[in-house]
Amino acid sequence: MLNILVVEDEAPIRDWIAYTVDNISEKFKVLASASNGKEAYELAVKFNPQVIISDIKMPIMGGIELTKEVKKVMPDTYIILLTNYAEFSYAKQAISCGVHEYLIKSDIRPKELKDVLTGIYENIKDSNNSLNTTGTEVKNNYELDENKYSKAIAKSMEYIELNYKESISLGEISKHVYLSPEYFSRLFKEEVGENFSTYLTLFRMKKAEELLKNTNMKICQISNEVGYVNSSYFSKTYKKYKGVSPEDDRY
Repeated sequence: MLNILVVEDEAPIRDWIAYTVDNISEKFKVLASASNGKEAYELAVKFNPQVIISDIKMPIMGGIELTKEVKKVMPDTYIILLTNYAEFSYAKQAISCGVHEYLIKSDIRPKELKDVLTGIYENIKDSNNSLNTTGTEVKNNYELDENKYSKAIAKSMEYIELNYKESISLGEISKHVYLSPEYFSRLFKEEVGENFSTYLTLFRMKKAEELLKNTNMKICQISNEVGYVNSSYFSKTYKKYKGVSPEDDRY
């Protein structure tokens, strides 16, 4: 099940999106809806949705600011921004903030929504399958064989190794290796065999496991140490990827 939060200040559009998403596939579920970014952020922290569909311009807090705040505490969340034609170039820049997709409001049809959400659903499923096959063999591929990667990908892995404690977005790391976010994302998946966000999470979980096994640090301290501001979200992510909670994996 793909859990989704809908954010739109115009009630008719918000209700239509929520209704459509709930009815285009049994795989999709709208957890809640909000009329501005501030309300959406509070709901996101409470419900931990996998996807947020948000308007780009709203009162109090807009879609791009919402994206930045959500990515700080829930970096794996997929963000879809809704925009008007006049805002299209502005929305495109939002990719650097970690936005997954942007859709033009006037062109949105049930099929387009279904295609985008199905792609996310399949991506999450593939990531979970990849994690299941690696199991306890999660390793830092950069350490194993840096020579099999292009210079840009090797450099990005080194960047992750040095900065995993901080917030790292697709836009930030692609800029670091002088590639567009779209091209970097495709190249990373082709060379490494898993997408950038999955690799980053695996790396962080490996570091978290080392701290759990070898230190007496509290869970909240370990969470901050591996790049998660929200310790509750860290614990959920750890259990998802490792099969056990951080507390249970310590002993």
